[in-house]
Amino acid sequence: MRIVAVCGSMREESNTNKLIRTVAESAEIDCEFIELGALNIKPCTGCSMCMMNEGACPIDDDMQAVCEKLLAADGFIIGGPTYFMDISGAVKSFIDRTMAVKYREIGPQHSEMPWHGTDPFHGKPAVLVVTVAGRGHERTVETLKLAFDDCHRMRIVDQLAEIVGMDDVDDLPEALERARAAGKKLAAALQA
Repeated sequence: MRIVAVCGSMREESNTNKLIRTVAESAEIDCEFIELGALNIKPCTGCSMCMMNEGACPIDDDMQAVCEKLLAADGFIIGGPTYFMDISGAVKSFIDRTMAVKYREIGPQHSEMPWHGTDPFHGKPAVLVVTVAGRGHERTVETLKLAFDDCHRMRIVDQLAEIVGMDDVDDLPEALERARAAGKKLAAALQA
């Protein structure tokens, strides 16, 4: 078993990334971390070339390697901070670019409409992690659920939406305990 953890903050030691690492450590399963802040992932241009070219995206950046790692994973931890009442731009670009994998003809057909592609992540368990200083985290969770539950059809086994203010999550034992519990839920879902 192998999980991929997408750390969506642009700061390596951010509260978001710390919580994602806590979830992963508690799962006690081989995990590869994808740090979006360390990668060159350009925004989707909406050209639809992936739809017409078996999922190949014409944008030459780090996303091609990320997609291969995602496709090889058995489970996921995906998280990002709340910026301006929604998910950060880095995470949104990541989400948009994952759409290309739906046109590789891996997994079940998503719907009656072939232009929706297939679902290579169908049923794979995932934990969503969101942080916020003040408010807006509800919308951020909604954005992640729309992308990974509704669109990619992952099985969301837990979701964290932690209001950390200007504090360090390391000083918030309840938040860390919720992250550890989420990791255990992910491990149980993978072993079921």
